[in-house]
Amino acid sequence: MIYLALLRNQWRSFIRSFQGKRLWLVGLGLVPVVLYLVLVLVVLGLFFDKIIRVPRGSMGAVSVLNSQLLTLFFGMLVLRFFFQRPPRMEIHAYLHLPIERRHLVRYFQGASLLSLHNLYPWFFIIPFWVRYVAGRLDLGSAMMWLSGMFLLVLLSHYLNTLLRILVDRYAKVFLMLAVSLIAFQLVDQALGARFVHHLSSSFFNPLALGNLRPLLALALITPAAFLFSSRALLDSLRSEHGMTSQRPQRALPSALTFSLSPIRNLVVLELMMMWRNKRTKQYVLISVGVSTAYTALLLSDYSAIFANVMAAAVGLFASGVFALNYGQLMFAWESRYFDGLLARDIQLQHAVLAKFMVLMGSCLALFIISLPLFFWLAPNLLMLHVAFLFYNAGVTSMLMLALSVFNRRRVNAAEGSFFNYQGFSIMHWLWIIPTILPPALLLYFMEANPDAALSLIASMGLICMLLAWPWSMLLARFLGRRKYLMAEGFRNYER
Repeated sequence: MIYLALLRNQWRSFIRSFQGKRLWLVGLGLVPVVLYLVLVLVVLGLFFDKIIRVPRGSMGAVSVLNSQLLTLFFGMLVLRFFFQRPPRMEIHAYLHLPIERRHLVRYFQGASLLSLHNLYPWFFIIPFWVRYVAGRLDLGSAMMWLSGMFLLVLLSHYLNTLLRILVDRYAKVFLMLAVSLIAFQLVDQALGARFVHHLSSSFFNPLALGNLRPLLALALITPAAFLFSSRALLDSLRSEHGMTSQRPQRALPSALTFSLSPIRNLVVLELMMMWRNKRTKQYVLISVGVSTAYTALLLSDYSAIFANVMAAAVGLFASGVFALNYGQLMFAWESRYFDGLLARDIQLQHAVLAKFMVLMGSCLALFIISLPLFFWLAPNLLMLHVAFLFYNAGVTSMLMLALSVFNRRRVNAAEGSFFNYQGFSIMHWLWIIPTILPPALLLYFMEANPDAALSLIASMGLICMLLAWPWSMLLARFLGRRKYLMAEGFRNYER
């Protein structure tokens, strides 16, 4: 009965938020994007051998896909880690009720399966299975391969939940492990050993030939991932007792405070807030560590870089990933004491300029860190990296800061729950479209003259940087009209 009550409550909550927050308008905007992705996956599944150009043979397409399944599995895990909403966020809203936490964990572990991340792989798997597996293998082997794909998707789901909980407790260990795995992948590609591909083929090819052992291994690993993630989720709920305690921090020396100009002083305070709070510090560490290593992984695959949209994504990611993530919540990081900031004699234009300078500085820092990777792995993309430095410092930082003025959800920067999406909404995910669309269109329509396209991309960013002062005045006026709405929303604490 308790699970039915939770299901009814979630359904009512969804209907009310859908109607009250006009989410149907957002849904209408997402429909074309979703339909396009579905069409791409279906076409890729139906014409896999022609698109990938696999060798001829009855098992050619299946063998090629089997050799890539481990790589696709880790890629799917990365997408889940950054974009999938963890079940712990849903559980927090019910902790004040007289419901045993083990029941909450069991219910939300099952309810979290209703995610787009568990749905969209099947738009590729089912057409591929019908065309290349069911029609060319015996029914038993075909069903075993399909069952293996089901367990693989399920395994990535529960591993994501487990990883999110572990990274909150052992963030540095997780960071070193992630960088080590990506470095191993880079070395494997550089040496041409293709160890991951051979391992994937040796595991999944026997599955397609009717060998039960790989299926039994997946059937044991997947329930184990469910049990371990459920146990870790329950332990994490039991270990939480209100707000996290913080060590007393030393105040900024008074001599330094009075000697700095207002804007530089606000920049220093922003950097101190960023480093002293656990969640904001995690954004810094992940941006410097995993994002740089992932950029190297993308640069190592030259065939993918030739795509215009992928080239724009690499440029944005290499130097602008911190601005894309941290900048969206620029004012929400201060939501716990936003009323106090409004009471102080701080000019809104100075606050906007200070935050703009922090985002521009992060683009320059990530540019310098990832610059050796471009020299080593893709020297032909060096000019793209330089062009997107200006674009990220000007356009991306400006757009993210403008988006942050619309935030009305409170964020606890001291909480250590990594990427818990507190303060995020669907608008934050859609905002990437107007950010990446201009450079992607320029690279596409000016493919015959890429140097001119990169010059225009860099010019867009440079113009936005030169117009920082008048633009900050306009944004400060808009912030002045919204500051009380933001303060009202920040007072309502949502887990």
